[in-house]
Amino acid sequence: MLLGDLYALVEGEGPPVVLLHGNSEDGHVFDLMRPYLAGFTTITLDSRGHGVTPMGSAPMTLTQLAIDTCGALRAYRKLFRYDGQFGLIGFSDGANIGLELAIHRPELLGAQVLIGGNTTPGALKPMTNASILVAYWAMRVAGLVSAAARRRAKVFGLMVGQPNVTNAQLAAVKVPTLVMVGERDVVARWESQRTARLIPGASWVEIKGYNHYLPRRAPRLVGELSADYLRPRLAGQPAD
Repeated sequence: MLLGDLYALVEGEGPPVVLLHGNSEDGHVFDLMRPYLAGFTTITLDSRGHGVTPMGSAPMTLTQLAIDTCGALRAYRKLFRYDGQFGLIGFSDGANIGLELAIHRPELLGAQVLIGGNTTPGALKPMTNASILVAYWAMRVAGLVSAAARRRAKVFGLMVGQPNVTNAQLAAVKVPTLVMVGERDVVARWESQRTARLIPGASWVEIKGYNHYLPRRAPRLVGELSADYLRPRLAGQPAD
């Protein structure tokens, strides 16, 4: 179904939780994890230019993707006659979109889980940053003759020069937040710890033995940890 401009899969019963995937992925990244989110209505979105959601004509930025997500949540409220707040689980770029919402539209969110997110490109490990830049510019060059490569470059470009979240913005976040990272994540350990330290009241957890792709590699553990964090914080929200 469409919610605003975004394709959405809506499943389950209980307080609604929006699931936001990472760069160059779609909502299927959460397929193995959704069964461990029992007791929630999951709203799995395909971001602009990902999955079956078209690219559209708006600029491809994290801010625009956050605006799109707001539109999807407004559409959900209207369609399902829902007037409460949402939980959010964001992975990678999805975590970065979630943080944009927590900064600029906190009234929408009752609690959030940010998995493998970053506040600046410099928070990625050096080899990861280098490989992103090489791939991005290769796509830009290929895009001189290929429309598909130009499209991929726009999507991949979300990781080049973005995000840029300040310490002051983190310190002003009022949404209850769990920051989650893999022990061998591409996001530097100090970055996730700093994010959790600066967001008032935030919690931090490191998943031992796993890399960046936690929703696929450790779906039960990550799903149960996320559900345990969100459940008491969304307990007062209406159930669909």
